[in-house]
Amino acid sequence: MSFGDNVKRLRRDKGLTQQQLADMCDIRMGQISKIERNSTDPKLSTINQIMKALGCTANSLFLDEDTADINGIMLAALERIGNLPDKNKEHLIDVIDNYCIAVGFRLQTSIHEDKSTWMLWQGQTKSMLK
Repeated sequence: MSFGDNVKRLRRDKGLTQQQLADMCDIRMGQISKIERNSTDPKLSTINQIMKALGCTANSLFLDEDTADINGIMLAALERIGNLPDKNKEHLIDVIDNYCIAVGFRLQTSIHEDKSTWMLWQGQTKSMLK
């Protein structure tokens, strides 16, 4: 994915229109449109405004899934997951944990079995997403 494709995907993830993103970044909507079409190379200050408005890192904006390794793609996915409601995050952690158990690698004690382990693991995950 190109920079513009990533901006578009992240904007849509947030449920924003191009106009709303432009307003949040204090730039013209036409500029957002050009960025998403890869018709322009935005200034660093514009990229910074977009990152703040979308609540994302530079990694997620510049990730090229065609050339990125699996770890880079996983980090971008975790960042997107970080924006979900807590209940959805808990479901995804259950799915990941159950998968790891199925392949013989246990990530954590089940959320329901040991809340303190869950809280510790959750804190470590949050620090990784910052």
